[in-house]
Amino acid sequence: MYGSAAPAVMSMLGHVPRLVHGSVGLALGLALLSTGCYAVSAVLQQREASRAAVGGALVWQLARRPWWCLAVLAAGIGAGLHIVALAFGPLSLVQPVGVMTLVLALPLGARVAGRWVTQREWLAAAVVTAGLAAVLAVLPHSAHRSHLSSTVLVVGAGAVTTLVLVLLVLAVCLSGRAAPVLRAAAAATCFGFASGMARAAAIGSAPLPASVGLAVVGAAAGLVLAQLAYRTGGLGAPLATQILVDPIVAVAVGIALLHEPVLLTPARVALGLLGFAATAGGIWGLTHRTAREVVTV
Repeated sequence: MYGSAAPAVMSMLGHVPRLVHGSVGLALGLALLSTGCYAVSAVLQQREASRAAVGGALVWQLARRPWWCLAVLAAGIGAGLHIVALAFGPLSLVQPVGVMTLVLALPLGARVAGRWVTQREWLAAAVVTAGLAAVLAVLPHSAHRSHLSSTVLVVGAGAVTTLVLVLLVLAVCLSGRAAPVLRAAAAATCFGFASGMARAAAIGSAPLPASVGLAVVGAAAGLVLAQLAYRTGGLGAPLATQILVDPIVAVAVGIALLHEPVLLTPARVALGLLGFAATAGGIWGLTHRTAREVVTV
């Protein structure tokens, strides 16, 4: 969710020096620490969003809560650790570790809510983790330099906005278990587009003010929509949905706008489709806890 933008941030910072080449253990360790920060952030976001009053400016309410501000800080630390991890290991190694966010957040969220993770939730989380690993394994990770005109940026932003609006309308029409998942998918679409715009800015493929502005707007919109998903959908299903949809949208932006290469072989397509189906099934299994959980510190 958050980590897909980290390579772009690293590029904009001039690349973190690779002090240790090929340090796989260090890269994995930092990636796991980053994942832990993301898990804490997701749990705190869901905790505070589920306790916010219905109606009114949700983010304004949350911004006045110390625990929610801590969640935002944890996400920032996680992004920083992810960037450093990429200084010691390739994206293809570091990025799949992000699937562990769900595995770490699920028991942590359950303990914060004063309950235990059920066997059904563990099984669903295992299915989601395996499916996400398969999906991320077949996604391209290389960047390609191309020039994007302002017209292309507007068209891309319009397409993403339309998709987000469709998902939000469906969330209104389909109440119950599907609504929070659709809102989380809308949030992840915004996050993925923001990552794509950040990547475009990092490699010089688009005018800096326009691409950075779109990245900021996309990230802000994603943050708001994520809180709406957490407020009524619990932790597991919205978080798993974001982990799945975010990199897919980012890669779609990279392929469609940045012309990043994609290698589609029958085996890769089959693996990706199987992973997506497994993830979707696991997410649906996690949606059985859609009741609002009121927790205390």
